Amino acid sequence: MLISIAASCQNSTPDPGKPIQPGQLMSGYGGSSYQHEEVIKKNYDDGPTGYWLYLPSSPAPALAPVIVFNHGYGGWNPANYGAWIKHLVRQGNIVIYPRYQKDARTKPAEFTPNAAAAIKRALKVLASDELKIKAETDKLVIIGHSYGGVVSANLALNAAELGVPMPKGIFLAAAGVGPVPSGQAKSYAGLSESLKLLMIIEKQDTVVDSVFMKKVYNESKLVKAANKALLMHRPDGYGSDSITAEHNEPTGADLDFDSKDGKLAASPIVDATDYYCYWRLADALIDCSRNNKGCPTAFTDTKEQTFMGKWSDGVEVKRLTGR
Repeated sequence: MLISIAASCQNSTPDPGKPIQPGQLMSGYGGSSYQHEEVIKKNYDDGPTGYWLYLPSSPAPALAPVIVFNHGYGGWNPANYGAWIKHLVRQGNIVIYPRYQKDARTKPAEFTPNAAAAIKRALKVLASDELKIKAETDKLVIIGHSYGGVVSANLALNAAELGVPMPKGIFLAAAGVGPVPSGQAKSYAGLSESLKLLMIIEKQDTVVDSVFMKKVYNESKLVKAANKALLMHRPDGYGSDSITAEHNEPTGADLDFDSKDGKLAASPIVDATDYYCYWRLADALIDCSRNNKGCPTAFTDTKEQTFMGKWSDGVEVKRLTGR
């Protein structure tokens, strides 16, 4: 169930005669028009209830909203998601990155309470004057990949019981339990009607498939249909660098975030799948959850929601599809 080393999420020998895939947008959801130039990294990783804290700087805000980012099974080294974390923080978010596993022997049933303990510890630090920045806890959004998506759903389901703020929205990226289901809840029927819920399946995912996300989607009947979506990302071999649709697509290595502890299991490439699928739709979900903006992109405008950019010759990258 460990997220596997991905040498590349694209062809290793691109054909120079074929069109290239789209790069990052300059503005809009998923874009590079950042409010902050720097990311301050704070290490509180002292075991299974430990965490990393990432703060926007240059300029440094006095107040910022919070995102919790839950890693995949075995992926507690933040470098595995460093590119995405940097994107989120430079937009003005505080990111809490719970470790939730001491090592691969930590039982899945311990993941969610460990993550909750880390979140509470992080919020306590933020509530003090230690870091000179306050957290807007009423604007919490949770993102999770692989088993981290299960942890994210569990946190939303049992926020009051766990003593963490109720999230406005959750984004589940290739989420699932694989062969170790003991960390999931029996039912997700109790997910709040106020929740915004967005989930992405990878077509070529052989690690967790789509079983867990379909369970969450089907059982979360209190969540309004207009506030939840289950989408599939598909491979596209049209261009010089093939776009794949495997389990580790949400990862994107950035060694500036290397904790020197835990395996590096990320894709070394940040590509159109990151920019147009994960970053763009998560940004829209965040805006929808906090400000009631971005909701058409995240949920209701099918043409906008499923768009994956265009190859350099103007041909559209294969769109996302519904469940």
